[in-house]
Amino acid sequence: MRERGFLATVLLACVLFAPSTALAGPWTPEPGHGFAKLWTKWLLGHGYVDGNGNRTNYGNYHEFFVATYGDIGIVDGLAAFWHTDLLRVFTLQDPRTGERQAHVAPGDPALGLRWRFLQVDRFVMSVEGSVRAPLARSRPVQNVYARSDPHEQLGELRVGAGVWNVDGRLSLGYGFDRVYLAASGGYQWRGEGFDDRITWSAEVGGNFTDRWGGRARASGAHSLDEDGAPRGNSPSGIGNGVSWAGFALEVDYRLRDGWYLGLTLEGGLSGLRRQTGGPVTSLWVATQY
Repeated sequence: MRERGFLATVLLACVLFAPSTALAGPWTPEPGHGFAKLWTKWLLGHGYVDGNGNRTNYGNYHEFFVATYGDIGIVDGLAAFWHTDLLRVFTLQDPRTGERQAHVAPGDPALGLRWRFLQVDRFVMSVEGSVRAPLARSRPVQNVYARSDPHEQLGELRVGAGVWNVDGRLSLGYGFDRVYLAASGGYQWRGEGFDDRITWSAEVGGNFTDRWGGRARASGAHSLDEDGAPRGNSPSGIGNGVSWAGFALEVDYRLRDGWYLGLTLEGGLSGLRRQTGGPVTSLWVATQY
């Protein structure tokens, strides 16, 4: 059961086109035990998608993040967790001049609690809630221009939303001998007049051998399109009215008891709005204690 709990906990949210977020499964660690993870994420941007779904090429764009996630059991069935990007680096080229600018920003930290309220044999259900604080500056840092003449302005690069987020989520899962299934649905409240969002995920994973494991995940966040703040237009996907859906494929290797190395590859599905396209590659190390 411990290995199944680890497999569910180490899942990354599919963070393509959006601020990095780690979503765990419904399992909770034993009191005084937990898990910690550190990873790097690299996005190579390809084309800007506007609110109508139209794709336009723009200057070369990259994101490089360093992030951490962890949880710890408080009492039986209750755990605290955190997630934050420690460092965000955005680089964007101005196609009019060829000049490239780099922008460094902190992440917006989140703290939360997860409560496993039902466990029947291998089936579990949990609820969780978290609050994310806005540390990164919200004002635009650079204009975004189309690659081809006449280089019309497509939007503005933002490295922070500047609003508080409150997330609630219901998760369920079932663990077989070497495979698990999990799914979740949630609601995200966003401050300062930003549209709220519906979130979801579905995943399957397991152990291939005593040392190798892997998982596949689909997830998304969908704006409710309320009357609020103006819609975001940043290739980073940071802003109001941004919806996304994506997938992640992950493999991990157990170095020794309690220590793991992993690789995650992510891409986009349908429902993309006001953000860049492009693959995401993550390398990570994790420990279970």
